Amino acid sequence: MKLDLKPLRRMIYIAMLAAIAMVIMHMGFSIIPAASYLKYEPSGAVILLSGLLLGPGAAAECALVKCVLYFFTHGGSPYGHLSDLIAMLSFSCTVSGLFHHFGVKQIRRLALCCVAGCAVVTLVMIPANYVILHLQYGMTPAAVSATMIYVIPYNLLKSGLNSVIAVALYPRVESSLRKLSGKGE
Repeated sequence: MKLDLKPLRRMIYIAMLAAIAMVIMHMGFSIIPAASYLKYEPSGAVILLSGLLLGPGAAAECALVKCVLYFFTHGGSPYGHLSDLIAMLSFSCTVSGLFHHFGVKQIRRLALCCVAGCAVVTLVMIPANYVILHLQYGMTPAAVSATMIYVIPYNLLKSGLNSVIAVALYPRVESSLRKLSGKGE
């Protein structure tokens, strides 16, 4: 159930979650030893949590703010940040959009929304990687195809782990925010 908040409070929650997601990006570690450059960090769980709490628009805003903050504070190639943004938008907006559209109230149905989000991000990132890796590194389509043996499982693992974390945190965070939003509203 989406929290109904006043615009300022909603903006504050999104900014707070985006800042938390940005800080969590420092906790990255490799999940596929043969492709150590593919790091998992749980910021996607925070972005998904914002979508579950406040709707898919909030997830999109949170993902964008996190990526912009991280780019300006840490630099690096804009292509990596763009790739992360595309992945986060396709995953979190799919899950939270389905969650709110169907009024999911059971964890089992929420899990199905997460499975759909995992599938969508994996499918979206296949063509996105062809474009981004060509622009960033000049990789040929054949070279990008060779990386798919790692990219596909990586996207499934990353989105799956983010789903588990967000679904585990959602009931407690939602309950706490409902109590907080009832005061002073």
